[in-house]
Amino acid sequence: MNVPRPLRPLVNLFNRVKERAEPRVRDFEWTWTTAVIFSLGFSFFCVISMAVVPSFWLYFAEQKLGWDGLSGTSDWRPLARDFVAANLSVGPFATVVVIAAVMQNWRRKLRGGSTDRPTGGYR
Repeated sequence: MNVPRPLRPLVNLFNRVKERAEPRVRDFEWTWTTAVIFSLGFSFFCVISMAVVPSFWLYFAEQKLGWDGLSGTSDWRPLARDFVAANLSVGPFATVVVIAAVMQNWRRKLRGGSTDRPTGGYR
């Protein structure tokens, strides 16, 4: 791989981290306890990232920046405020979905399976 000289240390670090993580990703199995603990942590992450952060943004934009008003007017500030709040709400969810799909395909590939969808059976 042809990597620019300034980025080589970063790529080397990424490759070392990936090599250390691959055995853990390949051999990991969910138990009841790890699933419950992960679910609690994930629900806490969801509440903070999808509810508290956008709410704080709305407060900050209205009180500190003065971007108050209705979104249907000709003023751009309420539209920008609502656009940022909507993306702060949807962004963490979309990120989790993408990371889960990537991790699932990575694990399947490490275990010797194909990353394609299984075929056969009733659909």
